[in-house]
Amino acid sequence: MHVGVETGSVKEGIGKLIEKKKVDLVVMGTHGASGIKEYTLGSNTEKIVRSCKVPVIAIKKNVKATTINNIVYPTNLTITNKNLLTSIKELQMLLKARLHILYVNVPSRFTPDHATEKRLIEFARVNQFKNCSIHIYNDLDEESGIINFSSRFKNRMIAMSTHGRRGINHLMTGSIAEDVVNHIDCPIWTYSDKM
Repeated sequence: MHVGVETGSVKEGIGKLIEKKKVDLVVMGTHGASGIKEYTLGSNTEKIVRSCKVPVIAIKKNVKATTINNIVYPTNLTITNKNLLTSIKELQMLLKARLHILYVNVPSRFTPDHATEKRLIEFARVNQFKNCSIHIYNDLDEESGIINFSSRFKNRMIAMSTHGRRGINHLMTGSIAEDVVNHIDCPIWTYSDKM
């Protein structure tokens, strides 16, 4: 654990610290961002989630790690980053939690539940997930689906990847992970798919 003072912006300070101390996890408190600030500046935590080279846990409320017994893992079933999947399994083992593999079905890319269920079962089998369940949740967009589905569980954490988009690409397409960080009240663990 590192305790100290860094100068500069939060993003630059944490980036320097990660390099200097070989940090492999960042834990940050967050209040989130909303309204115009969310679309123009974003929260400090959102900026770290977007740019960080290591996993980030964002926490809005005081939570003891020992009480987390449900991990919601949203996926679009196209994830091929084996490091991400291995890290999620390690997180699950560390917390001794049940893993809820979630596919949010949205109108813009609707698929029948029976077809999605087959893909989810195969995804869990191929990646050798244990102590897990699969879920299909229908909502208007991915962010709402993740937030609404995860609210079913007490003592939960969300684990998801982020694309780390920047510049015009970020402005045009945004980031589901960053949006969830701003609007969820449970801990969220993010992992850049560029790691």
